[in-house]
Amino acid sequence: MAKEWEAVKPGLAAEIWAEFRTDERHRRRLAWAAVGQRAVGQLFALVSVGGMLVFAKYSLDAGEPLVAAFAVGAPSISLAVIFGLSRMPGRTLENALTRPVRRVTAVTAGAQQPPAEPTTPTGPPPGTL
Repeated sequence: MAKEWEAVKPGLAAEIWAEFRTDERHRRRLAWAAVGQRAVGQLFALVSVGGMLVFAKYSLDAGEPLVAAFAVGAPSISLAVIFGLSRMPGRTLENALTRPVRRVTAVTAGAQQPPAEPTTPTGPPPGTL
């Protein structure tokens, strides 16, 4: 196939391989950037939790256990939920937004249907047995 390309335009195969190498280099850099981004995020979370624990320690030392519980409890729960949901497979913003749209569409489609025709009873009238 490369011979056919060279017959059409000399040097085309070399251009294609150079483009391929450039694409691969770009993909590797993006992969390393993703690793760096994840590492920075984890480090930030660790520093945040550490800061909350230090603040809670000083609050306990000052005799404020309620402040310490709130300083550690609420943010820790939020971080746990954020990290837990971000690791669920298939969880994307698009999926989260399309689910309610499908529900609203189904409800409105059901509301637009005409009411069912009243049915007449086929048995004897009540009290005639």
